[in-house]
Amino acid sequence: MTKAEKAYMKKINELIAKVGRLEDVEVARVAGLLNNSRKEIASRIIATEWDAYHIPQMTDAVNDAMLTFSNRYKSFQTDALANMFQAGVDAVDWPLNIVGFKFATPELSATALEILQGFSIDLISGLTQDAVKKINAELTLGVLGNKTHFQVMQGIGGNLTDKGVFKTIASRAETITRTEMARVHSTAREARNQATIKASPGEKWLKKWLSSHKANSRDEHAELDGETVPVDENFPGNIPYPHAPGLPAADSINCG
Repeated sequence: MTKAEKAYMKKINELIAKVGRLEDVEVARVAGLLNNSRKEIASRIIATEWDAYHIPQMTDAVNDAMLTFSNRYKSFQTDALANMFQAGVDAVDWPLNIVGFKFATPELSATALEILQGFSIDLISGLTQDAVKKINAELTLGVLGNKTHFQVMQGIGGNLTDKGVFKTIASRAETITRTEMARVHSTAREARNQATIKASPGEKWLKKWLSSHKANSRDEHAELDGETVPVDENFPGNIPYPHAPGLPAADSINCG
């Protein structure tokens, strides 16, 4: 490997690590929001008379707490996706600049980012609606079934890791956060790749699959690490690039 190639790969690996850190920060932030909502719901349940007459009061508390979670999650996710979009552009420009390649490429349109932000917001809305239904079902069935506060909270979840509704919500929220951040990053990177290729006629370009080495990446994707193909061809498995729009969930969730 030449000195230039080493410098290029060093910068690529630095940027891959940076993306991983950005994802981790957002996952932790969303978990914190969700845990706050769980605590709010638990405190409201405990403070409410435990009988069928007060079920509407308890379900209203669930609705309020989860609406707050949803709104803040959407706000954080929208900002995080904008950051990832720029990181995708940087993933192309910065390594090339390190080795002296600079091309007059135009700014990317924000349309794709806005579409993906809207899609992510829809996923969060769906998550929240499902969560409210499941939590309220546990409450209603618990009261009518003469369960105690403690028994109902066990079903809902004493924290985000106990078996219960909130553990499921937390897991799904992490999947949404990581998958959509990665999707936006890959979409921006690919758009920047295409703009760079267009701005450099006569150059021969290849693309290489670089594994993120995430703990939960799919085995078949990890095996592609280092695979190189012409830029206009797909990787094995008919994958244009990681997290490409249109890929089935099996190839986009935990892709890396």
